[in-house]
Amino acid sequence: MSTQELHGVIKELKEFKLLKEEAEARIAELEAIVKDAIRATEDGTKLICGEYKCSLATVTSQRVDSKKLKENAPDTYNLYSYISTYERLTVK
Repeated sequence: MSTQELHGVIKELKEFKLLKEEAEARIAELEAIVKDAIRATEDGTKLICGEYKCSLATVTSQRVDSKKLKENAPDTYNLYSYISTYERLTVK
């Protein structure tokens, strides 16, 4: 692939990343509107609008604080920790 072709690919990549950011921002705005509408209902958790059934639930998760575990119980931390590897592409 020539430098000129690669330049075009990188330019297109950056344009799509910008579109993705804009789409994610709009999705967050629309989700906030729907959540507010659900909260305004009688039970505050369900909403039927035409063919759409929307629900809002609070989800709780429990996670391990790896930093504190490493400080307070390094042997346990080392026993259960693992390393993952991936590639990161950065284009500026």
